[in-house]
Amino acid sequence: MRQKGNDYMALMTPVVKGFLTDKGLKVCSDALQIHGGSGFTEHFPASQYMRDVRIALIYEGTNGVQALDLVGRKLAANGGRAVMGFFGELDAFVAANQDDAALKPFTEGLADAKAKLQEGTMWLMQNGLANPDNAGAASTDYMHLFGLTALAYMWCLIAKTCQAKIAAGDTDPFYATKLTIGRYYMQRILPDTTGHLAKLTSGSELMMALPVEAF
Repeated sequence: MRQKGNDYMALMTPVVKGFLTDKGLKVCSDALQIHGGSGFTEHFPASQYMRDVRIALIYEGTNGVQALDLVGRKLAANGGRAVMGFFGELDAFVAANQDDAALKPFTEGLADAKAKLQEGTMWLMQNGLANPDNAGAASTDYMHLFGLTALAYMWCLIAKTCQAKIAAGDTDPFYATKLTIGRYYMQRILPDTTGHLAKLTSGSELMMALPVEAF
């Protein structure tokens, strides 16, 4: 258990830091947007939230550096033991719950995301070592693919708990609301994994095509 904990801490640190702070900025930007022009003024606190959250993408290593750390160090550590352990945990959850019809939107979404994350991981292992530019070019998309998949797993665990509460007769609307939000995530947010996989596997050739003098 200690080894697994250490593996997960090392693997997940750049994912949690980079993925969640990127999403936090997007959430604050959306909050600013819904206020219209007033949101850009001090009449509402949304503009202050936007300024405050922006530093989170820089503190403790910029998110680009966190992504490079993930693909450059954490994936290959101990022969890939941490990420393979994570894949095994996801597979075990899906296998244990695949016959639960109520959980089907969650387990199917998780299985699909995990397959894409594994494909991206294998691509990096094959192409990143041969050409470090491939790893660098793929790093941010890989970090987001990882974050989306990990969050899908968290929603699966939440959904399983909520459904157990409802089945036991708990009438608190909190649980039904959580299930609705979770299904929204699976239906409207998790499909972003497709785009991230396509971008990370496109390689670095085009990204590196411009000469230094062009910048």
